[in-house]
Amino acid sequence: MPTVDATEPVSESRAARRAAREERRRHPVLPPIATERRITLVLGTVVFAFLLAVAMIADPVIGAAAIAWGALVVAWGWPELLGSPSSFGSSLAIGIGGVLAPTVVALTSDEPFLRHVPVVVVVAMFAMFAHQLVRKDGRAHLTQSVAISAAGIAIATIGATWVPLGRTVGGSATVVVACIALAVSAAADIGAPFKQLRPFMLPAAGLLGALSGGVAGLLSDEVGVLAGFLVGGVVGGLAHITRRALGTLTPIRGMRGQLTAAAASVLVAGLPVYLLARVLVG
Repeated sequence: MPTVDATEPVSESRAARRAAREERRRHPVLPPIATERRITLVLGTVVFAFLLAVAMIADPVIGAAAIAWGALVVAWGWPELLGSPSSFGSSLAIGIGGVLAPTVVALTSDEPFLRHVPVVVVVAMFAMFAHQLVRKDGRAHLTQSVAISAAGIAIATIGATWVPLGRTVGGSATVVVACIALAVSAAADIGAPFKQLRPFMLPAAGLLGALSGGVAGLLSDEVGVLAGFLVGGVVGGLAHITRRALGTLTPIRGMRGQLTAAAASVLVAGLPVYLLARVLVG
């Protein structure tokens, strides 16, 4: 009669696996690092949003410089935050894309202002792959290195979508509304250490952004309450999701990681603001 090894793992049934997935969905298990308060991350978001609003009001070229500065912050900390095995090349490629994209948008004299950004992305991607070719460490973790660099390039170049708003009807006012919403909604991140508040952090970020954006839009003749409400809710929620996603990475405990995540959360909000401004404002 065959014997059964008691140490042999018993395969789970399909129903058991389904039940386990449902349990994880209802009660997600967060890594401890995701439940820590990040004051530097919140303050970094507030300060960058404030500087962007002031720069865009002053002049679109200064606004482009602010975006380039934020992209350089991302280039500085992104490889370390995501654990890139080739930090220098990743930072170089991200920096090239992040600086050139707002620069070419600022130098484009007529619509469509974003038409040269794809060329910048190609240049940055070329720099990324060229670095991989000249690596002398055996190109360890090549796929990971390329993926991290490509994600950083995407975030840095998306930030260029803020720049045309300074040159379109109602665009500067929309930037101010969005930046107010970004700053106010960042307060929702403070709830991370509290178990009871954690499930409501994303709705709170969206609501804070929508309310503050609506109030700011009410005070602006060019934006209005509805557009301000929608812009604020979208950017507040998107920026919060970006920070929460990056907040599970170990380097987020350092100032460099938190400033990188703060800059990234503001840069990625540029695209929805640009699209909503074109549809609802000007």
